[in-house]
Amino acid sequence: MNLATLNSRYPRAPWDIQQEVELWAREQGRTARMHMAPNGTWFVRLSLRCNDKRMLLYQQGMTAEPPGEDVWFHIPNAHEGKIIGGVRQGPYIPLDINQMGVSGIREFLEKGNTWSGRGEYLSLIDQLHKVRATNEEVRIKSRAEQKEASRHEQRDKRRWRFKIPFLRVMVDLKKGSEPVGDLRADERANKTE
Repeated sequence: MNLATLNSRYPRAPWDIQQEVELWAREQGRTARMHMAPNGTWFVRLSLRCNDKRMLLYQQGMTAEPPGEDVWFHIPNAHEGKIIGGVRQGPYIPLDINQMGVSGIREFLEKGNTWSGRGEYLSLIDQLHKVRATNEEVRIKSRAEQKEASRHEQRDKRRWRFKIPFLRVMVDLKKGSEPVGDLRADERANKTE
């Protein structure tokens, strides 16, 4: 959708919220502007850095507008597809930026779990690298746990096959089967007393 169309027909964000969005974007080395989509959902369009790979087509003159990242102010709808009050529920619930206020907007923008790859990540590529590194760590840890579990299982199977008893305390079975002393002499001493 063209930005001129967005700016002309739909309501504008309150001044203090728009300023907070721009301040947050400048801290990230970008620019940002808040818009309202035709479905009534607010979103922030963030500019990309000049060294971002997605800017290549614009820098070569192949696109009219520079690409950007859109951050939508909505949350997933748990009742998606259900009919409530005669209306089928959509996949998302738009957030009211006036109720969120300036601090709520900043908190939402600083989350790293949103789709645009902002917050703890500087770009989608940084987010991708972080996800791949986390997945690799989980894979290595899972593999080590699988090896350990397999070793324990094979040890138990070996004990079962060779009928090796499982004793938690180390006991010498040969030594325990012999009498500890001359029990008859002890019994005779007890009877004489």
